[in-house]
Amino acid sequence: MSENVKEAAQQAYNTVVEQLAAPYFFEKLSAAGIVPSSEAEAGEMWVAAQKLHALYTAEQQKTAAARQSGFAAVNQRLDQLLDESGLGGGVEKQATFNDVAALAAEQPEIANAVLTLQAAAYAAAQSEE
Repeated sequence: MSENVKEAAQQAYNTVVEQLAAPYFFEKLSAAGIVPSSEAEAGEMWVAAQKLHALYTAEQQKTAAARQSGFAAVNQRLDQLLDESGLGGGVEKQATFNDVAALAAEQPEIANAVLTLQAAAYAAAQSEE
């Protein structure tokens, strides 16, 4: 990233903090009866809030991952039950998928959407290299 882009990004971040996030943050604190007694204390409160936000975000991600792995376990168990009852099988799944894919490809809007998504994925991959 060029130095100009980094500088512009930092200026944009500062503007958002100074004109949107910080005033909102301190307004909420004030409404709860918490008012910093100095600029230094306000700075410490802001830093503490950022750290708390980082911890909160990490916890939310852990919760989401646990929920996702729970669904994976449910799907594994359902696959097992389908196999035990004779209703499972990858060949049947693949045949069903191929039938749906063939029907979708016959619909111009869906075919165009899939091609557009593939082109976008290719372009994104090329820009990463």
